[in-house]
Amino acid sequence: MSTEAEFPEAQSPAAAPRSARLWLLRHAQASFGSADYDQLSERGVQQAQRLARWLASDVELTFQHVTCGTLRRHVQTLEPIVAAFAEAGRPLPQPVHDADWNEFQHEAVVRAWAAQHAHDPLLAAARAAHDRRAVHALLAAALHAWARGELDGEAPETWSAFDARVARARARLQDAPRGRILVISSGGPIARCAQHALDCDAERTVRLNLALRNSALSEFRAQGEDWELRSWNMLPHLSAAADRAWVTYY
Repeated sequence: MSTEAEFPEAQSPAAAPRSARLWLLRHAQASFGSADYDQLSERGVQQAQRLARWLASDVELTFQHVTCGTLRRHVQTLEPIVAAFAEAGRPLPQPVHDADWNEFQHEAVVRAWAAQHAHDPLLAAARAAHDRRAVHALLAAALHAWARGELDGEAPETWSAFDARVARARARLQDAPRGRILVISSGGPIARCAQHALDCDAERTVRLNLALRNSALSEFRAQGEDWELRSWNMLPHLSAAADRAWVTYY
């Protein structure tokens, strides 16, 4: 049930670092619009369970290492995956919880942008409509401003500091066992990994971030510090036409 054909590893007489296949999963839907965002919604619980069943259904799929952010929505997404693999008789390695895989504080970024644009129509539209397009437009404006450094000193973490944090998280995986690695994280860190692999600019990185769907799978191949993007934003566990209502972004 691989998302793509297997690629034979290149053989080199030099002592090159062994490669790893990294499956980066964005958490299932959190409680957007509620007082406590950092927990899965009812739909998010279902997404995580469907993802867990899809992963565990492949009898040949194993992971040599598991890393998970420390946010509640990360842990709640991982829990049914752990249970499904245990039930299938292929228990996962003990997860390593790493806060460097946590999301940036998106609400603080939006508040910092709103303080500078108190009369911008985007704010009124997002508050009144509560629909995905209005929220998307507001987030895009705030994240682009953050990436340009316009919110430095206002947001709790700068764009460059966030990049350095995710770089630390990637570097830590170099010490993990080689093979297939599972990482449960958020849209921001996964988009920064794509930026690293594709060498794209901040504007494209923000667009990649906002395009990521809840419980989506992205696959990378890593050899030392060199990362290659193999698949992006996949929902193999929600591929049927009847599953379209389960596809969410926020």
